[in-house]
Amino acid sequence: MNNSSFLKKKAKESDAALATNAALRFLSRREYSKLELYQKLCLKYTADAAKAAVKKCVENDWLSETRYIEMLHRHIVSQNYGPLKFVIEAQKKGITSSLYDSLVRETDWKAVAITFLSKKISNSDTVSYEDKQKILASLSRRGFSNSVCIEALEEYLGTSFEF
Repeated sequence: MNNSSFLKKKAKESDAALATNAALRFLSRREYSKLELYQKLCLKYTADAAKAAVKKCVENDWLSETRYIEMLHRHIVSQNYGPLKFVIEAQKKGITSSLYDSLVRETDWKAVAITFLSKKISNSDTVSYEDKQKILASLSRRGFSNSVCIEALEEYLGTSFEF
């Protein structure tokens, strides 16, 4: 067997109709952002074919970034992550801020943080100062602002946080 046969790359398909069919298969499983679908299609199809497929999907409303951002929002909230995580994930997927700003403003992030705390801490636990610091750091890593972290912890524990 010749080593050069292993090094040959398969040529990318340039048929936009095939790329559109592939896009529909992807979209039948879950929502995608335009950027995400384009990148996925570019693995097998030429850039022109991928662009044409994405354009056709948008024109026929098979692909909707509004639906995608709503799906992403539901996922982030259900996993008890904060607004910073949501914004970063949306930006990674090429979503413009006009699509997610209202969701960030309308969501009660303190309630999401409290839900996370209820899973992390049992009410019977006595929480030391060091434990509070660790909990606040955990909330912060999940994408909550410092003020939301402190407010959620104070409300959950029923005490004010002393520095």
